[in-house]
Amino acid sequence: MDYRVQFDFTVHFTNGGSLSATDFRLDIPENAISDDELAAYLIQDMRLLMAGHVDIFHKKIIREAHKRAPINTRGLPQRTIDLRAEDFPASSLVDLAKEGAVRIIGGDGESYKLERLVV
Repeated sequence: MDYRVQFDFTVHFTNGGSLSATDFRLDIPENAISDDELAAYLIQDMRLLMAGHVDIFHKKIIREAHKRAPINTRGLPQRTIDLRAEDFPASSLVDLAKEGAVRIIGGDGESYKLERLVV
């Protein structure tokens, strides 16, 4: 059986404004997805630029046939770090990147996917 996630969201853009939806559905490969993975999936799938913080509400997993092939969630960031709001040392970013992909909101407001660091 296929799985989909149904949820409400608000994407806050770093250059102002937001985008919201209710009862939005996306195909997922398994019966679980974290909020950070879901936010990264949403941003990637909708090709949103300047996406900052994403609020996820009323998330539930439903059994429903896929409408298309789900994206691979294995490489999606497990955590979001807003460098404009948090004092986060580079050594901590290196440690997080060793554990898996991280979504970084840079000082310029752009969203970056940090998969590994080469030092």
